[in-house]
Amino acid sequence: MRQTAPELTEYRHRLDNAVTGFSLFIRDLCPGAQLEITLTRYEDEDAHIRVSLPATLTVEEREALANRFAEKSIDFLLTESLLIMAGVEEA
Repeated sequence: MRQTAPELTEYRHRLDNAVTGFSLFIRDLCPGAQLEITLTRYEDEDAHIRVSLPATLTVEEREALANRFAEKSIDFLLTESLLIMAGVEEA
């Protein structure tokens, strides 16, 4: 089914708001993180956020943050019907 221009505008607005909110969430948890955001759609995925964490974090801290990002991704899927994937880059 083809979307109309207003539907695409609404979708893009919701996506921009969600990605901004997700980015701020990541920054609040880890101010030193570097983010790379891609809005290119892949299959059912609406956006991607690649997160480079500071090298000073322990493995446990990195895993805890990755789990929080995954939980937030699920929250956006359930509340906004947007699949925003957030992946943590290897140290």
